[in-house]
Amino acid sequence: MKIFDSITSSFQAAKGPANTVVGIDIGSSSIKVVELKEDKGVVTLSTYGEVQLGPYAGKQLGESVQLNPKQEQEALVDVMRESAVRAREAVFAMPLSSSFVTNVSIEADADADLSGLVRVEARKVIPASLSEVTLDWAEVEVTKSEEKTNGVQHRNVLIAAIQNSGLERFKVLMQFAGLNQPPTEIECFSSIRSLFKSADKDVAIIDIGATSSKLYIARKGLLMRMHRIRAGGAIATKQISEVLSIDFEAAEAQKYAADSGQSNFAELKRAHNSSYDRAFREFRQVLREYEAKTGISFSEVHLSGGGALFPGLDNYLATALEREVLTANPFSKVAYPAFMEDTMKAIGPSFTVSLGAALRMFE
Repeated sequence: MKIFDSITSSFQAAKGPANTVVGIDIGSSSIKVVELKEDKGVVTLSTYGEVQLGPYAGKQLGESVQLNPKQEQEALVDVMRESAVRAREAVFAMPLSSSFVTNVSIEADADADLSGLVRVEARKVIPASLSEVTLDWAEVEVTKSEEKTNGVQHRNVLIAAIQNSGLERFKVLMQFAGLNQPPTEIECFSSIRSLFKSADKDVAIIDIGATSSKLYIARKGLLMRMHRIRAGGAIATKQISEVLSIDFEAAEAQKYAADSGQSNFAELKRAHNSSYDRAFREFRQVLREYEAKTGISFSEVHLSGGGALFPGLDNYLATALEREVLTANPFSKVAYPAFMEDTMKAIGPSFTVSLGAALRMFE
């Protein structure tokens, strides 16, 4: 398997008159699916859905859990059935917990073959034997300021690896759900595809999941830098439960029902936002360092992920980063009925990865 390969040709061979595909995002607290269909050159939303994973492991809604294979199979079948997913073709977004992505700079002439050099670098940076992972790489553009150091030519390479055990686990899962053997990509690439527009050259995305938040910096649609830190929705809920002296389930309910007009919103907001203080400071530092190194500047940052839905978090992040923050609207890339406009904007951040995975089939 090649992680960066285009798979459009194989999709064309496999699909019928209705070109339909489902993108699947299995996180630590929920599974999300988005089904898309292409008709007369227009990619249209067919259906979408989400199921919380906590109850499958005997935990509460919103909790981060590790399901056994049987529980995971049950959850995926449930969300596909409840969402009325009909596609047999799928793209699966592999979580970062089962994968590894990094950029390396290799000293090499412009016409040198990088294959051997990449494997040498991969052994240095991947925390596993190369025999235990599926490895792929792609050369990405360097800025003028990065091309040479002391006269030495540099070439920038994006290295991606997925644990073979993880690939096998999800292969079995997809077979159980009745899906054709799906291509797999790492979730960061799905996120970038959802939010990158052809008019963009450089884009910065902050994705807030259940237990981790990630900063992606992409150039021409390719990942250039990633920074991940432990901070997310489930951690924020735990912080709320401790500050307000309520149990996790009640804290989760208050978080999702939060409204600026409620009497305890200020206290709820402080408890919630304080769990992201360190992460946002680190993201600001990473952006500044990247800008200083490359000469590229980011006036705005996209905010995605289920954790992005808390009221006012975009403004809090904007203050921390000292730049504009745009709440992700990935559904803007597909067609859907006009009456769904408000709903699509409201839920868009949560479905950035699953939508981006499905869009891979239409590249």
